[in-house]
Amino acid sequence: MDSSAAQATFTCEWAEYLRQHGHMVKKVSVAPDVIRSRNTRCRYRWIMLLARSSARRLTAIEREGLQRQLLLARRHREKVYLVVKFERPPQKAVVLPAEAALKAGQIRSDKGGIPWDE
Repeated sequence: MDSSAAQATFTCEWAEYLRQHGHMVKKVSVAPDVIRSRNTRCRYRWIMLLARSSARRLTAIEREGLQRQLLLARRHREKVYLVVKFERPPQKAVVLPAEAALKAGQIRSDKGGIPWDE
């Protein structure tokens, strides 16, 4: 599976995961892959990425896009999270607040996460 197809598949899987956990998924968009949802209390914006190794460094373009998504989220009063799926076994999805991920510039798979088998 090429990376764009894998990205789209993961985005759809995450949207379904959110639905199963009580979220109403409002919008799924691509390029960048962003999901907007809400549960009974809060609105959320989920930014989706893939990682082929055990660490994922954000590129300059991704950092710029993340800053733009943070700005948009403030206007809509949304909490913003970066969701990174690590494809190397053990496969997992790591969820971080977007501001923390932007500050760190790198996401590692050894910091917890949700098991995510295909």
